Amino acid sequence: MKTIDLRNAFPIRTSALPGGRWLLGLGIFAVLLSAFWLSGLASEEEAVVRSASTSYGTALFFSAIIGYIVPVFGFISERTQAAIDLLEADLAAEPEEVQRWREGIYRKPLAWLVSVLLIGLVSGTAHNALLYGSVGELLTSGLASPPEAATTLGTLLTWVVMTTVIAALLDNAHTLRRSARVCRVDLLNTHRLRPFATVAVISTLALIGAQAAFPLMAVENELEAVTYVPGLLATGIPMLILAALPVWPIHRRMAQARHLALADINNQIARLPAVDTRRPDTVAALAPLLAYRRELREVSVWPFDAGVLTRLALYLIIPPLTWVGAALIENVVNAFL
Repeated sequence: MKTIDLRNAFPIRTSALPGGRWLLGLGIFAVLLSAFWLSGLASEEEAVVRSASTSYGTALFFSAIIGYIVPVFGFISERTQAAIDLLEADLAAEPEEVQRWREGIYRKPLAWLVSVLLIGLVSGTAHNALLYGSVGELLTSGLASPPEAATTLGTLLTWVVMTTVIAALLDNAHTLRRSARVCRVDLLNTHRLRPFATVAVISTLALIGAQAAFPLMAVENELEAVTYVPGLLATGIPMLILAALPVWPIHRRMAQARHLALADINNQIARLPAVDTRRPDTVAALAPLLAYRRELREVSVWPFDAGVLTRLALYLIIPPLTWVGAALIENVVNAFL
């Protein structure tokens, strides 16, 4: 089966350079913003031919979200491969299968890539049709002027890039889900399972960061729901799936392991003779079982630590704050104008 390496589709082979990944993001942002500028989106002379959904703020949004998501996708992919490396010693799977999982982080079947690109194109076209009111209006007005054409093509490009990235992240999350089914659970060393939570959290944070760019569309024009709601849904729903997919299977296995271990300890305690303080041997036999049971009851059945959960909680407030910040900035600018 023919496969495609996403490192060739996305220019993300820059991690060897100091700060190369983020320089790449800045480069993508600068190139795209320059292209939109040259299209006339920032020109007052062109403002008369622009539709309500076409603004320089929209160009800022397109440039920012693509310049952000490409390097972030490379970062998450590397961390996902590292997670599989860390988990490998505890995976009850053949080395060849683990290697396929590792290579599958970047290498995707050609049919998968074609399907994802088609979904992105169809979604982008549907969103453009919503913005213009109908397919007919899109065909007649979508390319009527350079600013209109730039916005129409920018919408398509953003949907294609975001769909490809989200689909790849979901596919990688499925890989971790499969590995969770064969991962050994040691209740006294649950820190070994934290790579599942790490990938879930950074994938979720990646889409939260993308959502934080949406208020940029309100820089020049008043933002209508049809402009941003489809994008919020297309990132919000996968974000919830990415948060749960790698973590839920290992959580269930951890919970089951703790339940079975506690049942076994309780059975061992029940089989002991009645404790007699005058017989040190009965007390000595019971004490370690009680200590182990107490330890098991305190074991978390989630592969998170407090630091990861705190970071996730803090990042969850970023998108609402960006919307509030955009509204405040708009009010300040209107007050001075």
